[in-house]
Amino acid sequence: MTRLVDNAAATLSRGGRLVIVGAGASGRAALQAVNEYAPDEKHSLVGLIAGGPAAALQEMETAANDYDLGALELQALRFSDNDMLLALTVSGKTPWVWGAMRHAWSLGAPVAVLTQQADSEAAQLADIIVAPQTGPEAVAGFGNPKAQLAQRQLLNMLTTGLAIRGGRVFSNLRVDLQATSPRWAERQIAIVMEAAGCSRSEAKAALAACNQHCRTAILMLLAGLDAWQARELLMENNDHLRIALRDKTPQLAESQR
Repeated sequence: MTRLVDNAAATLSRGGRLVIVGAGASGRAALQAVNEYAPDEKHSLVGLIAGGPAAALQEMETAANDYDLGALELQALRFSDNDMLLALTVSGKTPWVWGAMRHAWSLGAPVAVLTQQADSEAAQLADIIVAPQTGPEAVAGFGNPKAQLAQRQLLNMLTTGLAIRGGRVFSNLRVDLQATSPRWAERQIAIVMEAAGCSRSEAKAALAACNQHCRTAILMLLAGLDAWQARELLMENNDHLRIALRDKTPQLAESQR
């Protein structure tokens, strides 16, 4: 799992994309992971499900069994060797997933697979294999609930690791939230208050001054900068709050590790 996080983080840091693919329940897990990681910024993580968006609501076995379609989906994304593919397949035998993996492998891109079958056809195409052993299901024939739960937990570990590596987390707070609704706006205020140790009025004023950009507001308050200075410093440090703080307040940055 560590190798998967390391390679995915390296891909994102050089401007590549992590493309997560799967069919059926695995495809829906891919879409959910991407949406939770970056609901407003989907260019760095991309989720694909066999059969397209409609398959998120209804099983499409015909698409899942189409080997060529998997490759075509990646071609449509202009997938390149600068990107990385993570394939989700419990059985390791899904033709659509094979097709996507084969296309990524042919380009020389890093390929990882999350599967229950470490010796499957899909695993043979992967540079990185994550194969949790969950044992037999309690009742056979009702899908793979144990395998799917393990899959979701590992995806959560992956996206959490990427969020930390990418500067989306400060201390134990997610600081990349966008105020897309009143509920998220309130969450933003609470995060700025806790991260900066300030009052509600100070947090609201800082957020208003920087167009509701959470990381900028925190940096303004902690480093004593105005909105323009804080945004410039963040841009110089690839939006990584802790690294930006290190330039201005080294001791504070270290305390938030």
